[in-house]
Amino acid sequence: MWPESFYLSGTDTDVGKTVCSALLCAAFEMDYWKPVQAGLSSETDSQTVARLSGAQVHPERWRLQRASSPHSAAHAQGLRLKVSDFELPTKGPLLVEGAGGYQVPYGDNPLFWQGDLIRHLDLPVVLVARSALGTLNHTLLSLRALRADGLRVAGLVLVGEPHSENERDLAAMGAVPVLAQIPVMKSVEHEFSDNVERLRSARSCK
Repeated sequence: MWPESFYLSGTDTDVGKTVCSALLCAAFEMDYWKPVQAGLSSETDSQTVARLSGAQVHPERWRLQRASSPHSAAHAQGLRLKVSDFELPTKGPLLVEGAGGYQVPYGDNPLFWQGDLIRHLDLPVVLVARSALGTLNHTLLSLRALRADGLRVAGLVLVGEPHSENERDLAAMGAVPVLAQIPVMKSVEHEFSDNVERLRSARSCK
């Protein structure tokens, strides 16, 4: 079952979190928030989600120039990110998109991890993972790390071609529901609406 609000994390950078965020915000009428944007030279994640979904997008707490992990991007600008910098921008249905893969540091002086931010925000985690070969290692390791950090895992979103064996094994071995399967879209703009409707229909059937 989908939680009303959740933190969207991933097994890796470029696993598809931002497009998934846009789809989920459009399908489930959720607000969107990216706590830290690292990289400002092209369209930001918040701008992408706003353009695709039309969702209410809340301003980032930190906007950092360098496209790298938050702790490194902040360090390059002489900034210090702290857990206490962050508070949820709304009480309503909210999708919070994290940076990169799960085990990413957000600050280094003092040191804090993405898991510390999730715990501070008190949200369950939906983990985005690839559906293809190699996903068992990446996804099961990420699930183990999330649980070792005492975080609540609401489910998985798999991105890519359907792979029934991997989906079955991840659900069983990871003891976690697969909430959605999202294809890699050749043209996001042209295929977006159809995938939004598919997500809505799948949710109403559960």
